[in-house]
Amino acid sequence: MDNKIRTLIDDLIKQAEKEGFLESEVYYESDSSMTIAAREGQIIQFESSDGAGLSFRGLMNGQMGYAYTEDLQEEMIPFLLSQAKDNCAVLEVKEKITVYEGEKDYPEFNGYNEELTKIDYDFLSKTALDLEKALLSYDKRIEAVDDCYTSYSEGELYIRNSKGMICESRDNCFDVYLGCRAKDGDDVQTAGKGWVFSDLSQFDLKKCADHVGKKIISKLGAKPVASEKMNVVLDRFAANSLLSSFAGAFSAEAIQKGLSRLVGKLGEKIADEKITLIDEGMIEGSPLSIPFDSEGVSSKRTVLIDKGVFSSELHNRKTALAAGVSSTGNGFRAGAKSSIGVSSTNLHFENGPFSQEELIKKAGNGIFITALHGLHAGINSISGEFSLMTEGFVIRDGKLCEPVNQITIADNFFDVLMKVEALGNDVEYTSPEATHTQSPSLLIPDVSIAGE
Repeated sequence: MDNKIRTLIDDLIKQAEKEGFLESEVYYESDSSMTIAAREGQIIQFESSDGAGLSFRGLMNGQMGYAYTEDLQEEMIPFLLSQAKDNCAVLEVKEKITVYEGEKDYPEFNGYNEELTKIDYDFLSKTALDLEKALLSYDKRIEAVDDCYTSYSEGELYIRNSKGMICESRDNCFDVYLGCRAKDGDDVQTAGKGWVFSDLSQFDLKKCADHVGKKIISKLGAKPVASEKMNVVLDRFAANSLLSSFAGAFSAEAIQKGLSRLVGKLGEKIADEKITLIDEGMIEGSPLSIPFDSEGVSSKRTVLIDKGVFSSELHNRKTALAAGVSSTGNGFRAGAKSSIGVSSTNLHFENGPFSQEELIKKAGNGIFITALHGLHAGINSISGEFSLMTEGFVIRDGKLCEPVNQITIADNFFDVLMKVEALGNDVEYTSPEATHTQSPSLLIPDVSIAGE
């Protein structure tokens, strides 16, 4: 980090003490990115951005005041302190909020790859053009590559407070996204896929293009099926989408506000005994590891559901204090401007014993679902109810058959937890396809499908 920024933060902490703040903390983050878009053999878009912001919070008269700036100059120190003071003067809610003392040791994590810093405009543009060309050549029925993006980004986070805590991290990555359209007669289908690479040696241009090509061609000819209750296999991407939509139910913040169906359920059975749900900040070999949260609490491994039993909530320091427990290291800001809430880190169901092919065979007859749509409008995050458009393939006699679309899957997330029949073994946090929420493929019986 720039020494000028370190000096600014040091001076801000020192001046806050002189101004009467009993405790203070500075949260600084910066990010930069470069993105290329290609279409029809040309570069159609180039975006480059750099941003940084600094948030100050300080304790005075029993209140924690906040201030934020993107103007990172020494002259802004009086403004930040004045804003925080004014905050303290108008706040009326008395809460036992303090800054964190920090910890002696933090997990080691290096998410910054120096090799990636060599990525420049020429590399991104050539890669984007080559990706588009490779995807178009996969099959003549692919009419157009509507979305073809390559991007390089990096970020930095630094937290320091008056109690001597210092936490800092850096990360960078190379991103690729491909989205295309295919046509066969009157049938038109679309498909897309993104990857995030922390190591360029993992990037295989042809594999990316072939993956999307295979995906789009397999969807041609898709039709709805008759409405009925049937066995469903959610592939890991569809299951990820479902889990991430209801991850907030495990937040102590939501539970303490009565905004979760899990209110009062701690220690009770809420899922089949085959289900174990874990939130894990540090995962060996994963570029998605998070060594500490936005309060400087070290990342933890928290078992939320232990063989079907709701065993823990996710806490920041405020919710932990209210519950009389320790923070689970899940106090996060959405950005330097935001207040601290509760968020998961790397949330995943523990792998089961079955391959995806074995789950499909066990289903016998039903639907194999590869994507869920309408997640923002089609779920009730409190009750657990969901009704979502979906696509996939018919399962007949334990084998994948013709593609299906224009069908709706409806159920309740918490009921699904109780009736999951089998889990796959395909959670993978070291893959460029990985996201911060992971689920293995799931076999779920007796699910309502609305089609023809």
